[in-house]
Amino acid sequence: MTKGYKIYLLIQTDPFIISFFMTKPQAILASKCPRCRKGNIFTHSALHLTKFAKTNQHCPHCGLRFEREPGFFDGAMYISYAFSVAIVVVFGIGTYQISNIFYQYDPDTWVYLTVIFSAVVLLFRFTFRYSRTLMLYGFGNIKYDPTLQDRTPDELAQ
Repeated sequence: MTKGYKIYLLIQTDPFIISFFMTKPQAILASKCPRCRKGNIFTHSALHLTKFAKTNQHCPHCGLRFEREPGFFDGAMYISYAFSVAIVVVFGIGTYQISNIFYQYDPDTWVYLTVIFSAVVLLFRFTFRYSRTLMLYGFGNIKYDPTLQDRTPDELAQ
């Protein structure tokens, strides 16, 4: 077993080491609090059918208020729009390339519409969550505080 593999297993199993080594991109992908990188921004998993959009009011670990001001997350719709445009372009070009490589023809318009619409609907939960997370990280003006990593929520409340 190589040394890198041992470190990977350790990171996967020990929550302290996960939070200790969590970088900003990892915290964004995991939708963690931008200040402590431990608390969850969302209350449920992205795969939950009805509650995937429910956001915590405050960080469960450090108590940071996520909605910086009323209507703060309204700006996330622009990030979500950018994600949707990227999905349309990638799946549109992908449909064209796959049909040309394997079938040597340009598909009808309904094929493009079906593929793109299906992709946008299936990826909506992720575009919604990551647009909010990126809005919080990019425009929330919140600085990472590494001293909050090893403190418990009870210690922070005092």
